[in-house]
Amino acid sequence: MSEKPKGGKFKYRLETVLKVRGIRERREQEEFAKKQREYLTEKEKEEEIDREKKTKTGELRHILKKGPISDFERVMRRRHHLGVVKEQLDKQVEEVRKAQELLEGQREKLIEAMKKRKIIEKNKEHKFEEYKGVMKKLEENFLDEIATVRHEHLKRQD
Repeated sequence: MSEKPKGGKFKYRLETVLKVRGIRERREQEEFAKKQREYLTEKEKEEEIDREKKTKTGELRHILKKGPISDFERVMRRRHHLGVVKEQLDKQVEEVRKAQELLEGQREKLIEAMKKRKIIEKNKEHKFEEYKGVMKKLEENFLDEIATVRHEHLKRQD
């Protein structure tokens, strides 16, 4: 602090910067929450397709275990459907991967915004500690001055 306060209230000169950084952090948090919801939605779709694939695979195995196949065309349709479901699953896995990459990118932005805000907050804390030190010195000087004046006053009375 280059200026000595004259007993006034603590004012942090970078308060507006701190507010802006807080606003940016909140925006990044909101964007992160949005990306996280998108990721979870894509992941849920993937799990649903995976369950369908497992169900259809189990049905096909059950038909093949029964013994002689009476309706070969039906078996081929089921097998073809399994191929379609597998392609859907592969596409969905790719969508989940993309959503996860976006989420990680947003996480990095959020972390960076948090770091920037915390830097300013730490600076504010240090400035406040300096202010308290200066105020303590001013108070001590004031009390010393009062004591000196009183001592001089008592000395004159004697």
